[in-house]
Amino acid sequence: MVVLKWGGKQKINDIILEMQETTPYHNLDVYNTKKSLFKLKDEWKNLLIFGENKLVMKSLFKKFKNRINLIYIDPPFATGGEFNHKIQIGESGNYLDNIAYKDKWNEGIDSYLNFLYERLVLMKELLSHNGSIYIHLDWHISHYIKLIMDEIFGSKNFRNEIIWAYPAASVKTRRFFIRSYDTILFYSKSDDYIFNDIPQIYQEFSDRVKKALKKDEKGTFYYRGGSHNGKKLSRKVYIEKEGVFPRDLWNDIPYIRANTPEYQGFSTQKPERLLRRIILASSNKGDLIADFFCGSGTTLTVAEKLGRKWIGCDSKIYSIHMIRKRMLNLNQSNDLLNWKKRYSKYPNSFKILSVDKKDEIRSIPKIFLRKGVKDKKLIDLKGTPDFDVKIHQNNNKVKLELIDYKIPFVDFVAVKIKENIRTYSDWIDYWAIDFDCKNNIFENTWYSYRTPKKRKLTLESIIYQYSKSGNYEISVKTIDIFGIETKKSYKLKVI
Repeated sequence: MVVLKWGGKQKINDIILEMQETTPYHNLDVYNTKKSLFKLKDEWKNLLIFGENKLVMKSLFKKFKNRINLIYIDPPFATGGEFNHKIQIGESGNYLDNIAYKDKWNEGIDSYLNFLYERLVLMKELLSHNGSIYIHLDWHISHYIKLIMDEIFGSKNFRNEIIWAYPAASVKTRRFFIRSYDTILFYSKSDDYIFNDIPQIYQEFSDRVKKALKKDEKGTFYYRGGSHNGKKLSRKVYIEKEGVFPRDLWNDIPYIRANTPEYQGFSTQKPERLLRRIILASSNKGDLIADFFCGSGTTLTVAEKLGRKWIGCDSKIYSIHMIRKRMLNLNQSNDLLNWKKRYSKYPNSFKILSVDKKDEIRSIPKIFLRKGVKDKKLIDLKGTPDFDVKIHQNNNKVKLELIDYKIPFVDFVAVKIKENIRTYSDWIDYWAIDFDCKNNIFENTWYSYRTPKKRKLTLESIIYQYSKSGNYEISVKTIDIFGIETKKSYKLKVI
């Protein structure tokens, strides 16, 4: 038997025992919808969790061990590089490239292998008996992870090494062949795993086959040639499915371009059609899907559209905020089963949680700061942002108007940022209202936000009508271009 060794490697049982403690998590946001696909004893709410993924898995371990049906992850590839996402400012169309994550490992390959190894062990424990896991990698590290997956999941549970081939971007070098594919390793937890042979996962016929296809009253067919006794023959062969069952080379799914509707400005964003094939093949409606490196939220978005429950987490607050907006904007996106149509549905209920309150004290990203100022915590600056709202009340009807936003540390902000701020609202990326806040849990009754394609922010809310007289608490939340969240509450009396 081959034994893998590297510096600092832990035993599998030690990693699992570490997870037996419960890590508390904290409610940051709740989005409720009236209708849910999921009929459970306790109404299910999908989970988007802000925090380091090992802590997140620790928080899930007790409740979700052996319960997740499918895991897809797109972890760092040990490239040594930095990857960006675009932060847009106001309605101007101007943007900044902020670092989404650094894929640098100062202690070398051992530290990367330890990082991923212990997380893969935990993911196996969270997977159901009939579950599967897909790990998205590239040439930098896939050969190491294949061996690690054989050790954790067993080589007998290896199903595929999928090659996702896509057109290469311009490459300056001519010293090696152009690299233009990623590797996706597909493993199951056991031999009894979900795998669906359905038309929606099929690859299209080649252009040659498409040209040969014809239709009659019985359906679609092609002519198959042959000969008998020196005489040429041909006969009609009818096809049952529009396409061919996928091979392990996927060259029919383009990568994300800036002009595509699903583009989120995230440099490592994966296409929805890639996750559609994976989720349809390896799960059923109502199953639970997880992504512990959820980045721009493609896995969660596709799971939602395909009627699956989902859990996602990321350690960057910008990712959490991006996914929040992407989920709220779901009805404007493409329908996965008919790409030319709009999805036109709103998401099911979901919560945003945090596994560590300390994460709520964040740094101002360096790109926003003037020269000579290092990364600053909010507590090191001259206070936190503040906003003003005007409450318009007419008996039991209320409307809120956002009338100002103030940055107390504006002297620390780079000149190139301030030059793009034409009005107070340009600082703001999102604001929301809970017209009846209870138990300090914020439920987003109304909200307005900017997306990469829709930059206008609505500064007046809907008119909200209270059904009963009484005393209410209105809670208002803003999230600005720095990613800073600010909340304020207002007392309201309805007669």
